[in-house]
Amino acid sequence: MATEYRVKSKRSFDEVCDKIREVVPLNGFSILSEIRTSDILRSKGFEYPNLRTFDICNAGYANRALSFDTRVETIIPCHLIVKEAENHTEVSVQLPGEMFDSLHTEKSKEMESLLSEVEAKLKGIVEELSGLRP
Repeated sequence: MATEYRVKSKRSFDEVCDKIREVVPLNGFSILSEIRTSDILRSKGFEYPNLRTFDICNAGYANRALSFDTRVETIIPCHLIVKEAENHTEVSVQLPGEMFDSLHTEKSKEMESLLSEVEAKLKGIVEELSGLRP
């Protein structure tokens, strides 16, 4: 299992960031915060390409995950990342499966089903933001 899903976007950094406010809610997630990571680094004297972290959450998924193991609270919400790379923009998201494994929780069919559903939804959000999916 991978800890992240990362794709090269067909859109610019600003286009992806603007589209997040539309795409994330349409997929059943809420935007809890937007962190302008590169701006914070620059304010401290460090140069870094444009980078934003969006904390997103689907309360239903979070509640189901917490019912399996309350330690999930340390890995939620999901982090959706938009990064300006050399000649393109990258969009990535943390995938909960591998992180859930790090908690050493005994897996059940219900948990596996939830993790697959969440990861498919998160990958879809990344692909839609990147212009790879309508």
